[in-house]
Amino acid sequence: MPFKFRLKSLKRHREFVLREAQAALGAAVSARMRIVAEIQQLAQTIRNQSDQLEQEQKNGIQAPRYLYFKDHLSSLEHELLVLFKQLERASREVENRRYAMIEKDKSVKTMESIETRDKELYKLTQARKEQRKLDDVALMKTASSR
Repeated sequence: MPFKFRLKSLKRHREFVLREAQAALGAAVSARMRIVAEIQQLAQTIRNQSDQLEQEQKNGIQAPRYLYFKDHLSSLEHELLVLFKQLERASREVENRRYAMIEKDKSVKTMESIETRDKELYKLTQARKEQRKLDDVALMKTASSR
């Protein structure tokens, strides 16, 4: 009789939950990377706008244009601050999902360990049964030859 793991369905369920946790972690990492890219792009825009303001100041700039630039840079910096807060939340989410995935992985590894132990126990039990049968056959042959 072949080995049949008694907790096979539970193991499969835990593997499925692990795959879901891995996908969730991937989505969180992707969202974090998107925010990082937005921050880099916005920071570059702020640098470019600041450089443009400096150039115009060197050449002489009218007050309304100067005020427009300052307001625009201020709004961009505020947007950058909002993105940094989003990045902080996204980073926490990545860490939470990473921790959850590690826990799910431990759960699957526990099931694999139980399965391995049960397989070894099954093999040992089968070997003992086989040895008993062989011993019984040997005893019968010995008893019948007397």
